[in-house]
Amino acid sequence: MTSHLDISNIEIWMLATFLFLTRYVLIAGFFYAIFYVWKRKALLMFKLQQNFPSRVQIKREICYSVLTFLIYGSSVMAFLYWSKNGMTKEYQDFNAYGFWYFMFSVILMIFLHDAYFYWTHRLLHHRMFFKYVHKTHHSFHNPTPWAAFAFHPLESIISMGIIPIIIFLIPFHQWTLVIFVTLLTLNNILIHLGYQLPKFMSVTFQNTATEHDLHHNGMHKNYGLYFNFWDKVMGTYQNR
Repeated sequence: MTSHLDISNIEIWMLATFLFLTRYVLIAGFFYAIFYVWKRKALLMFKLQQNFPSRVQIKREICYSVLTFLIYGSSVMAFLYWSKNGMTKEYQDFNAYGFWYFMFSVILMIFLHDAYFYWTHRLLHHRMFFKYVHKTHHSFHNPTPWAAFAFHPLESIISMGIIPIIIFLIPFHQWTLVIFVTLLTLNNILIHLGYQLPKFMSVTFQNTATEHDLHHNGMHKNYGLYFNFWDKVMGTYQNR
């Protein structure tokens, strides 16, 4: 990650924001095009809510998501500062830990993030935070892929908290972080898809759009991100 340390902060912010937005648009746009445009009628039987969201809602989803990525982009400057000053566990030589650790570290990041997300998500549902912060995301009762990152600015900042935990605690190669964030983006978009995918496309402990759609419709259940075992252990799991 040292190749960008000699450019200005504004250039770092612009580049990072552009990359975050590009990934978001490509992945969310791909699923939106298939499920909400191209195969809209053919896949209607799998739609979790038979009505479709208005254009006004979709524009709001996109606007809030863009704001989130502007905030995420600014966080990269902090990451590069920590990296430049040797404060993180980043390693440059792939062979230092090998292929299997590389793969394991991605899995570890996902499990750590799932725990972090579950408990911060429950915190955001406390009445002190929900009304002023998390209510923004829950205003999208019939979410589309564009709603995946439609957060209040404070929630965007809270959601970034997993990154310092990872980079200060886990030895990581820069590409494991890229893979992790890409999988995070993909998963978050899929659980906001608004469609029930065939069972063979998921495993029993995986959080899906079905569970998350129930959560968006006012249920104090299904707080998980990738998996549902935190919900099952804590008694907050609900399926249709």
